[in-house]
Amino acid sequence: MHTPSRRAARSTAGAFASLGLVLALAACGGGGGDSAPAVTPVTAVADSLTLANGATGQLLANDRLGSAVAVAGTGGNVSFALISAAPPAGVTVDNGSVAIGASALPGTVSLSYRICELASPANCATATATITIPAPPIVATADSFTLAVGSSGDVLANDTLGGAPATAASVGVTPTTTLPTGVTLSAAGLLQVGASATSGTYDIGYRICQTVAPSNCATATASLTVPAIGTVSGRAVDSATALGVSGVTVRVAGRSGTTDATGAFSIAGVTAGSRLTVVFESDTHATTARIASLGAGGSTDVQARLLRVGTTASVDVATGGTVTLSGSPARVVLPAAGVQRGDGTVPTGAMQVRVTPINPALDTALMPGDFTTVVSGASQPIESFGALNVTLRDSAGQPLNLRSGQSATLRIPLGTRSGSPPATIPLFYFDTVAGRWVQEGTATLAGTAPNQYYEGTVTHFTTWNADQVMETVRLTGCVADATGTRIGGARISGDGVSYSGTTSAVTDAAGNFTIAVRRSSQTTLVAQSGARLSNTLTATSGTVDSTLPNCLVLADALTGGVTMKLTWGAQPSDLDSYLITPSGTTVFYGSRGSLTSAPFANLDVDDTTSFGPEVVTIARLMVGTYKYAVNNYSGQSSGQIGASSARVELSLTDRPVELFVPPSTGETSSTNWWHLFELDVDALCNITVRRVGAFATARPTVPPASTPVYCSR
Repeated sequence: MHTPSRRAARSTAGAFASLGLVLALAACGGGGGDSAPAVTPVTAVADSLTLANGATGQLLANDRLGSAVAVAGTGGNVSFALISAAPPAGVTVDNGSVAIGASALPGTVSLSYRICELASPANCATATATITIPAPPIVATADSFTLAVGSSGDVLANDTLGGAPATAASVGVTPTTTLPTGVTLSAAGLLQVGASATSGTYDIGYRICQTVAPSNCATATASLTVPAIGTVSGRAVDSATALGVSGVTVRVAGRSGTTDATGAFSIAGVTAGSRLTVVFESDTHATTARIASLGAGGSTDVQARLLRVGTTASVDVATGGTVTLSGSPARVVLPAAGVQRGDGTVPTGAMQVRVTPINPALDTALMPGDFTTVVSGASQPIESFGALNVTLRDSAGQPLNLRSGQSATLRIPLGTRSGSPPATIPLFYFDTVAGRWVQEGTATLAGTAPNQYYEGTVTHFTTWNADQVMETVRLTGCVADATGTRIGGARISGDGVSYSGTTSAVTDAAGNFTIAVRRSSQTTLVAQSGARLSNTLTATSGTVDSTLPNCLVLADALTGGVTMKLTWGAQPSDLDSYLITPSGTTVFYGSRGSLTSAPFANLDVDDTTSFGPEVVTIARLMVGTYKYAVNNYSGQSSGQIGASSARVELSLTDRPVELFVPPSTGETSSTNWWHLFELDVDALCNITVRRVGAFATARPTVPPASTPVYCSR
C-alpha cells in the first residue's frame, strides 16, 4: 500500500480550502466576478388636486413601485401612511384615496405621506399633496309670492348650493333691502306676512351665504304681493224650511269655515276681489255656490239656500245601475266599472249615489253661481231650463267620478218660467273653481208635461244645467236717493219673470247703468248700495235696446229700506201680498200705495200668472206694528200655498235677508191666508221681527185709521 507523499497531501488540502472559499463567496453573493441583485425603486410624486365637496381623488395615481402603479390596500403592492397632521374636518384619506365631504370648508389642504414596498418595508418614498377645495356654486333665483296676512313663503325653494337645493342647514339668509311693515324674513329663508302688513306689491332683496363659508354668497329679489283681505260671513239655510243648516263646509279663496247650529259662518282673512266663488258642501244637502264681491278691509254677507238631497241610492260599482227619484223624472244611469277615486284607483263594492234636481223657475237663488258663462273671453248670461246635481262616494265616503272614456246618462227635469222650451239644448256644468258655467254636450227634451225632462250624456259629475246663452238687449237706467241725488257704485240685479235667469250691473259715477236682459221678456230690477235697497221695477224688453223711464230710488238708510219679495211655483197661479201699516192702511193689488207720500209703502210688482215675484217696499217707517200676509187669490182648487214652493224674502237695512216658507201643517180647504210676520218699529226706527207662521181663514186684523207717526234717528 502506497502512502501519499507530503507534497501530495498539501495539494489536496489546498484544493479543499479553495472550494470552501468559493462556496463561502457564493453564499455571500460575491465572488467569481458576479454583482448583488438590484432594489426595486419606490417613487412618490407630488400631487396637486382640485376636488369639490362630494368628490374623491387618488394620491397614488402618479406614484410607482418599479414600473407598476403604486396601489395601497387589498391586493396592493405598497402601504400608505400620512406623515403630516390629520386632515381637516370633512376631508378623509384612506389608502391614498381622498374624499371631500359636504362639511369640508373651501380652501387649500396640504398633506405629506409615505408609501413603502410591501415586500421590503424599508424600501419607501415620501411626497406632498396640495388639495384645493373650491367654494360650491351658489345660486339665488328670483321669487314671486302672493301672501295674505298670516301666510308665509320660502325664498330658498328655488335656490341651490352646489347644484343641490339650498336649505336652512346649508345657507343663511339676510335681507338686502328694508322690509315692509309687518313683513319678516328669517335666517332660514321664511318670508312671513304679519297682521300689521298693508296690501301692496313689494320688491324684497335678499342674500344667501353658505353656512360653512360665509363669503360664498349670492343675491336675488323676491316680489311679494300682499293682497287686500276682508271677511266673508253669512248663513246657510234649508230652502224648504228656512232653518239654518249646521255643519256645512264653506270654502272661499283657499280658506274655509263651518256653519254653526244656526247655519251662520264667518271666514276672516279672505283675499279681496270683485268676484269670489263661495262654495257650500254638506252631507245632507246638495253642493251649491254663491258669487260675492269683497272690498279691501271690508266684509260681505253671503246667504245660501241649500236644497236637501233628493235621493240617495246604493249602486254596485262593478255592474253600474240606474238611480231615480220618486215623483220626479230625474234619473241617472251609471256604467259598469265606470268610476274611480281622485287618485285614479278603482273602488269595489257599493257606491253611494246622491241625486238632487234643481228648479230655477221656483227660485233662481237655488242655482249655483250667477247664471254666467264665458264666450270668447267675455262673460255672457245664460238662461236655465233645469239642473241636476249628482255626487258619488265610495264605502269610505271618498268622492268618485267617471273614469276616462266613460259616460253616464242624465235626465234633468224641466224647470223654467219660459213657455217655450227648446227641443234640444246645450248642457253646461258648474266649475266650482272658476265660478262659471261651462258648456259641454247637448240634451234633448222628452216626456210629457208636467213630467218633461232633458236627457243627455255626461263624462263627469257636478251640477249639470240644461241652458243656453241668452239672447239679450240692453236696458239703460239710473239709481238715485230720495232727494234725487244720483248714486254711483250701486249694484243692480235683474231677475227674469218670463225666463229663468239673472243678470247684474253697477252704476257709474253719475248713477247710470246698462244691464243685459233677455229679448222680448219681463225682468224685475232692484238696486242696492251698501245696506240700502231700492224699490223694484218690472221692465219689459223688446227686440232693441231701450231706456227705463224712471230711476230706481234707494230708501232712506235711517228711516226706511224694507222689502218683501214673494215668489212661488206654477200653481196656484195667483198669490197676493198684503201689508197692513200701523196707521190702518192696507197695501195690496187693489191699493198699491206710494213711495213718495203716505203710507210710504208700495206694491212695486204684482203678478197673476204664477211664479211671481210680488214685491212690497217700505221707503219710510211708521212707529208701530206692520203686518204682512199672503192670500191664495186663485183659491184652493188651483193649489194650496203649502204645496206651491212659496217663499218670502224679507230685507231690512243692515241685516241679512230673512227667508220665510209656509208652515208644514195647518192648511185646510178654508185657510186661504198665510200670516208670516209682524214688524215692530220704535221711535228710533229700530225694527223687531216677530214671526207668526200660521195659516188662517182671514187677513190679519187691520187697526183703526190714524195719523201716521214716522220714526227718526
